[in-house]
Amino acid sequence: MYFKTVLNRVYIHSKLLLQIHKTGKYYYIPKVNIFTRDRTVCDAKLFLPTPKQQESKAIQSKYDYARRLLIDNVMKRVTNSLAADLRRRSVKHLFNGNPSPFFALIGISLASGTGIITKENEFEGICWEIRESVGRMRKNLFEAESHEFEDNISLNSLEFGNVIAKGSNAVVYEAREKNKTDKSDVSTSKKNDSYPLAVKMMFNYEAESNAIAILRSMFREMVPLQNISAEINLSNFWENEMSHRIQRLPPHINVVKMYRSFTDYIPELPDSQTLYPDALPFRLNPDGCGRNMSLFLVMKKYKTNLKQFLQDKTPNSRDGVLLLTQLLEAVTHFNKYEIAHRDLKSDNILLDIIEEGENCPLLVVTDFGNCLSDKYLGLSMPFKTPDIDRGGNAALMAPEVITAQPGIFSSIDYSKADVWTAGTLAYEIFTKQNPFYQYKNQRDEEVLRNITYTEDMLPELPIEVPSVISRLIRAILIKNPSKRLDAELAATVCQIHLWAPSQWLFHSKKLPSNSEILQWLLSLTTKVLYEGPVLFKDLEKKRTSFTEYQLIATFLQRVKLHIVKKALYWIHEL
Repeated sequence: MYFKTVLNRVYIHSKLLLQIHKTGKYYYIPKVNIFTRDRTVCDAKLFLPTPKQQESKAIQSKYDYARRLLIDNVMKRVTNSLAADLRRRSVKHLFNGNPSPFFALIGISLASGTGIITKENEFEGICWEIRESVGRMRKNLFEAESHEFEDNISLNSLEFGNVIAKGSNAVVYEAREKNKTDKSDVSTSKKNDSYPLAVKMMFNYEAESNAIAILRSMFREMVPLQNISAEINLSNFWENEMSHRIQRLPPHINVVKMYRSFTDYIPELPDSQTLYPDALPFRLNPDGCGRNMSLFLVMKKYKTNLKQFLQDKTPNSRDGVLLLTQLLEAVTHFNKYEIAHRDLKSDNILLDIIEEGENCPLLVVTDFGNCLSDKYLGLSMPFKTPDIDRGGNAALMAPEVITAQPGIFSSIDYSKADVWTAGTLAYEIFTKQNPFYQYKNQRDEEVLRNITYTEDMLPELPIEVPSVISRLIRAILIKNPSKRLDAELAATVCQIHLWAPSQWLFHSKKLPSNSEILQWLLSLTTKVLYEGPVLFKDLEKKRTSFTEYQLIATFLQRVKLHIVKKALYWIHEL
């Protein structure tokens, strides 16, 4: 940030430097006694040097002039010598990877009103430092929680337990490694859990029984894969196809942790003959239609999914907001990397129950088999024929997706499709019923359809739901995508509702200043940077605030001042 300021000042005075260089005129600079630091008393006199004097003093004079520009235009903004010393030390520590002194100096400056930070781009620069600092910390935590496997993992190295879930395209088993004590993800898994992993076996009806054909057919399932380079036997395939065309999704706290993937021959697993006989190959079931080989995905095992959780429990309004915010943060992460999930539903949202009780669970999105993740297409897909796959669940498709008409120049924009589906799932979170499923009311009429509904047909949410959240849900369910809130802005509104000072939302007639917003962000950053590592070291104490801590860290990892101000403006416009 300060380097840019120096460049800007040098650019402003570049004409003066060029003029001095061309005319050969220099201003006399009094000599300085290096021992006493006392300047000789002398008036500045304009003179025309001889060629010999010009040659000897040109470089030194230009250096002194540039030095004066730096001191007068940059360092003068620090109001006293102590602040200057703190600033130099802070920069030194910052380059060593420790942001603490830097944030401390900024906090003191904002509190004392010394005016070190004054311009909009400088405030954005501090937000950049916050993002980088929190991002480095969370990256280290993700690496510490990763599961270590052997390079050549296969079915022979895994032991399977009971069936967790079964769908039309895959079955999920609980699993563990043979003869190995699991040390992965100790932050959220119980110590007495004998099966800490989940293995998803894809049903293969069409792809040939070789690794390349299977991976080419099911590559979308591996979009959130954390260690794609571990596929050492298929390096050419990943380099030529996956790396150049397929968009991968970096790790995120609200995205399923997928550790490894591999192809192998389909075994006869528990309950396979009764749960999915048609997906078995001929060698296991003479009436089966499946191929001999398929894709296996090794993931972290989560406690339950959102659908089952809502059937067993009614979350309070705050937990409902926390769940919705986590879902919006996941969609924001998708959009950042130009990936559209296209199959969000309560079955595909998993929950990690940190501990039994009143604490809100951690939410993650899974099942990327229908996602759009093409680097060349981004979030817009050509729609030339009706045979092109629009996505998964038709009932929860965004209106612009379900009503799109094929044509030579037609395309479907998915940039705000997932956030619309998240709005429908918000009704499930707060009312346990999604109005866009074909439920019947007392008059035996369909409640809502994504093709024909209008905004005034949306049902009212319970009175316990905060008014800001109720209006937010309606804003992301607007039928016209150009008027609909995007996921990042919607998630920021939820984060402000959860953590910002109450007077910003209810009692203030004007928006907070940049300094006030930055003070709030720095207080959240202090909480994350200093309390976070302690929470991860003491597993038992962190249970009560794990989800809230992760949610704040997620917000700080993407925070931008102009987005926060835009969200505050939207709230005040209500």
